[in-house]
Amino acid sequence: MKWKDRFKFIRQNMKKNKSRVFMTILATSIGCAFLIVLASVGFGAQRFIVNDIMQDRAITEVSVYGKQSMEEGESPEITKADIETFQSMENVKAVSHKIQLRTEADILYDNYSGGSTVSVVDFQAEKQAGLNLSSGRMPQEENEILIGYHLHQLLYKEKDEEAGEQIFDQNGLVKDEYQMNEGLLNKTIKIEVEQYKNKEWVTETFPVEVVGIMEEPARDWQVSNDVFISDAVLAEVEAFTGTAYGATIHPDMKEDEVATLQSESQERVYNDVQVIAGNMEQVENLSRHLKDEGYHIYSVTEELDQINIVFAVVKTGLIIVGTIALLIASIGIYNTMSMAVTERTQDIGIMKAIGGHPKMIRSIFLMESGYIGLMGAFVGVVVAYLVSVGINMLLPIVIQQVFDQTLEEAIQLSYIPPYLALICVALSIGVAMLSGLKPAKKATRIDVLRALRRDV
Repeated sequence: MKWKDRFKFIRQNMKKNKSRVFMTILATSIGCAFLIVLASVGFGAQRFIVNDIMQDRAITEVSVYGKQSMEEGESPEITKADIETFQSMENVKAVSHKIQLRTEADILYDNYSGGSTVSVVDFQAEKQAGLNLSSGRMPQEENEILIGYHLHQLLYKEKDEEAGEQIFDQNGLVKDEYQMNEGLLNKTIKIEVEQYKNKEWVTETFPVEVVGIMEEPARDWQVSNDVFISDAVLAEVEAFTGTAYGATIHPDMKEDEVATLQSESQERVYNDVQVIAGNMEQVENLSRHLKDEGYHIYSVTEELDQINIVFAVVKTGLIIVGTIALLIASIGIYNTMSMAVTERTQDIGIMKAIGGHPKMIRSIFLMESGYIGLMGAFVGVVVAYLVSVGINMLLPIVIQQVFDQTLEEAIQLSYIPPYLALICVALSIGVAMLSGLKPAKKATRIDVLRALRRDV
């Protein structure tokens, strides 16, 4: 019998028992949809968390915090020699290194003022590391600086605060009515530093020109109020404070503590160091190399590995639960195929009488069970995609109604990768054919004479 005739024979016989076949396909489709939807929740949660982690971090970035092992007399912090070591390593694209001013600095412009985090950076290294600007250019002169995207939204007039006005909004930014009417790009601002000298507090301002504004942070809740200055500006600040990194001296400090701050022999140390690899594939080798050299490091890839392991376990559990539902549906397929063999006993006897090979008879019933599995899987995949879309659409509404919160970004709780649907289809067909294997073997063992007499 040709394959075309086998398919025709299968379809004709399935039409004779539409209700039973329909219910079997329905059970299979429900099992497939249940399996896919369960697994899609694991895939969706993993995808959302990974995207959230990588949203504003370079995947090629390795943070270095200090040294694990030191030789005698060596500092546990990152020094200039360490920076040079990183730059000489293989697969290193750039090394971002910052020194944070160890004092509270205020930013002054016209009648406005506000606090900021001031750091000393190598602008060329930052550019190589991927620092992007929303406007302006990179500094070229010693008194030129970069500022954070939100800095101008953090400056306010002291008289507004003294009047008892609530000048900040829920995001920590100055309300529109109290904000400056102009930006700070290409403006000269002053960095004000305070120091305790001769038993009294004195202040000094350092004029600098804003030539670039950094890009807006990826997350809405992040506030960028950084100020990046050059080594020359730091030297001016240190000359005024008389301490390393502009550290503030307090009246209650002991003499040895003050002497330590005033020591000029201290080697420069960096408190924010990022080693940038050439591409993502090189991060693992670079991280291993840094660890072997005795450095404390962190990279996004290490966190992603841990997350992937956790979600691999979760997804495996969900898939197992979903597969159980599919196996339960296979009981219906077994029952349907057993009934089909019994009802078609005479047809089987006729096929055997005219020379039909047992393998051909077995293949017909295996094809029929596989066909039922395929149809059930197809319907199940369509239903699963519809349910997935519904979950993602209803989730924000449910959260808003139940928890009275509005999501700032869409959460895709359910995500169905194409290969998950293909795996489910293959699994459904495989389970269906296994369910039909025993009835198919039974069909090949039917006696021809008894079958023709309908005596089975």
